[in-house]
Amino acid sequence: MRTKYLFIAFCAMTLLGHGQSKSTFLPEPGEGFAFNSSLLFVQGAPDSFQSAMRSNTQSIQLLRDHVLGLSHFSLAYGVGYSAQFYHGNLRIDVAEDGTQTLVDLTGRDFRSNRFATEYLDMIFEARYRGKINRNGRYNRFYVGGTFGYRTDAYSYYKDAVYQVKYYQVAGFNPYRFGVHAKLGRGPINIYVHYGLSAIVVDGAMLPDWSNARPLSVGLSLTL
Repeated sequence: MRTKYLFIAFCAMTLLGHGQSKSTFLPEPGEGFAFNSSLLFVQGAPDSFQSAMRSNTQSIQLLRDHVLGLSHFSLAYGVGYSAQFYHGNLRIDVAEDGTQTLVDLTGRDFRSNRFATEYLDMIFEARYRGKINRNGRYNRFYVGGTFGYRTDAYSYYKDAVYQVKYYQVAGFNPYRFGVHAKLGRGPINIYVHYGLSAIVVDGAMLPDWSNARPLSVGLSLTL
């Protein structure tokens, strides 16, 4: 009789063990490549500046990810390259001696007008990745910072009969720093970047543009 009860208890424990869900979280390094494409807004610009909807920013990031133990958290760092294209009604004209003149194009007929900056960036991110599903996807929330060194700044204008581009326009901030976030599930994510540094630090655009900061809102492809 005792043997019978022992056998029943053994069978019950075996069935209970098979009925329990067994899963182990095995963290893997996160993505090492990101391409970010965003609409570009200017916070704190003078009221006279009318930003066009095609103002945009594009950036490429190469990152290395380090998982923090057996957890859903990691730290990443790397380098990138970014370009900011400010389309609007403000034209920057540069004379041969470098003197800048600001021209308000409101009401004028032109095909294209923008000033742009390009930066070589260093990127840092604190990352959280949720549990992976059967399709290999997981919830993602990354926050980070960017520090960049300006490599170029130019002004471009084109109308029906005239076209001009000025390279290495002075006055734009030689450095930039800001904060960003990536949020999503799968390779396509929401991307937001807010610049903490001023767009311009010298030249004809001051003092009206002294408080102007860039805000980028768009999508990030992470692989």
